[in-house]
Amino acid sequence: MRRVLALMLAVVALPAAGAECYAVNSPASRVSFELKQAGSPFRGAFRRFGGEFCIAQGRVERIDVWLEPASVDSGLPEIDAALKEKEFFSVGEHPRVTFAGRSVETRGDVQLARGTLQIKGTRREVDVAFRLRETGGGGPVVSGSLTLDRLAYGIGTGEWSDTRWLGAEVTVNFSAALARAK
Repeated sequence: MRRVLALMLAVVALPAAGAECYAVNSPASRVSFELKQAGSPFRGAFRRFGGEFCIAQGRVERIDVWLEPASVDSGLPEIDAALKEKEFFSVGEHPRVTFAGRSVETRGDVQLARGTLQIKGTRREVDVAFRLRETGGGGPVVSGSLTLDRLAYGIGTGEWSDTRWLGAEVTVNFSAALARAK
């Protein structure tokens, strides 16, 4: 019985063992966001982020990524400073936003990662749709988007919780160029 159990565990572990892990190549990647401010689009990006994707047979098996909200860049320094404060990202207390995928499902050419998104100390289970594509000479690229409710994570409290001025729905778009992990 022990041998059968050991063999079953070894077989289940094979895909993970065969996975090749890649680091996010930040200079060749981007993470941006968009929401409505007074009814008009408001856009920005994050400049510091990274993480790791493990891929086997054209399918992502593991995702562990992060970004630093202190690297927010809206093109307006006074807004960037406000976004770092307690009412928004509270970067002094919460220096990282993280996503840890626990399962990935393939649906045609789209993959759906299910995992935990942690922002400002709040953890929520989310689904993130993305595409994985191989590039000619470079490594793979993972791109997709996620829509979330900023209020569910305590982003924009006090007067900023009024959604007539600042929309609650935020779309985060990402394109991560990957390089072999060392």
